[in-house]
Amino acid sequence: MPVEAALSFGQLFSWRDIERHPHDWIHEANLPAMWDLRGLTLDRVTCALRALVQRHEALRTTYHVRDGVPYQRVHETVALPIEFVERDGGDQQEAERTAAELIGRPFPMEGNLNWRGLLVSVKGEPKFLALSISHLILDAWSVQHLRTQFRALIEDPGATAEPGPIPRTLALSQRGQEWAARRTGAERHWRGVLEDGLMDELPTLPSRAYRNRLEATLHSRRIGGLAHAAAKRLGVTAPAVVMALVAAGVARQTGADRVTMSLMASNRFSAGNQRAVGTLNQLVPVVLPVDQGATLAEHVRGLHWAATKAYRHGSYDIDRMAEVAAEYGRPEHGCWFNHLLRCWFNYLQIDDRIADPADDSPAELVWTPLAQQYGQPFRVRVQVQRGRTSLLMLADPDVVPADGMLDILRGVGHGVRLAASEPETGLKELWSGKELDPSLFPREADGPPR
Repeated sequence: MPVEAALSFGQLFSWRDIERHPHDWIHEANLPAMWDLRGLTLDRVTCALRALVQRHEALRTTYHVRDGVPYQRVHETVALPIEFVERDGGDQQEAERTAAELIGRPFPMEGNLNWRGLLVSVKGEPKFLALSISHLILDAWSVQHLRTQFRALIEDPGATAEPGPIPRTLALSQRGQEWAARRTGAERHWRGVLEDGLMDELPTLPSRAYRNRLEATLHSRRIGGLAHAAAKRLGVTAPAVVMALVAAGVARQTGADRVTMSLMASNRFSAGNQRAVGTLNQLVPVVLPVDQGATLAEHVRGLHWAATKAYRHGSYDIDRMAEVAAEYGRPEHGCWFNHLLRCWFNYLQIDDRIADPADDSPAELVWTPLAQQYGQPFRVRVQVQRGRTSLLMLADPDVVPADGMLDILRGVGHGVRLAASEPETGLKELWSGKELDPSLFPREADGPPR
């Protein structure tokens, strides 16, 4: 018989996030995965997949709503949501094309397994498995766990993996007495953020509403290396360096002396949670003061420690925090998710390769033809992979116009260089007007598409 349970804090957070997406953007919540199956038999692949599904409840979970409250239903067994197809070719281009098609298909939020796959064979031999997995059930960390365990099961069908907490057990713990102090601490943190004041300059949208946005991505091999060098010199982390520079840029563009940023907390600090297969990510807000009279070192260190304290409260009941926030005034619309988490920053180190701070490869700036038109008015997503750092910035042009976005990105490029070599430089020097090395920002940057 299926088992019903409340959602964990991570599951509820993902639900509240995804339910605000416009229907034709809901596929944005899908996570892709591509597994190479060359040299394997179909029987071995199928057995490994079935073992994974039986091992992890998240892959056997559907979501439902009762009296307006979402809950989960864990099934004892499910059929593999895998389509098996025979094709003439199975090269890299074919795999990428298949993955793009699969990831673009949205999942219904209710009554669905929220993951699917397409297994492609050529002449009866498996070539690759393309997977699409909703963030409702898994986060990116969990997808990597599944990949590792799949390879182990391929090598040895009897392979085991040390289990982490399952979502419904985690939900029970988070709502029980053992979590009482953590719930109180999280609420105290949120009250502090609300009392300090959210960034009212940032207009937020109702659920499923559209607004024209701009999105640009700066690719640089050198920025990541300099961020790591600066972090080592200042005793902080590379994400903290980049986040501090982004916050300084937002403060400059909005005329504010503090920025309330929402940081992505993976909530995997404990050894047990590191093994969990589910969705644990949540955004946690932190008020970041920006003193234009401070040195770059003071600014970066101050924001690093503010963020470190905030991360301790990264697991919380988003519905409860909406109730708390109502005491401080309601938004003009009913979307608490957008209202409370207006300006967010995320930094993803995809692999272990650290960029070279001396790499003089030219930087590249790319504007997205169709930016995400819903949700928060400002966000920055940093991804570091194969030695290249990509800073994706999305902004509501009424808050940060195109020129302002370029100004912030230039400030990041200039700032990582100064933080690594001259950290006692004044913060205001980030916008001194000096020409940047083309490895940090292109000498000629085009505006957004019209």
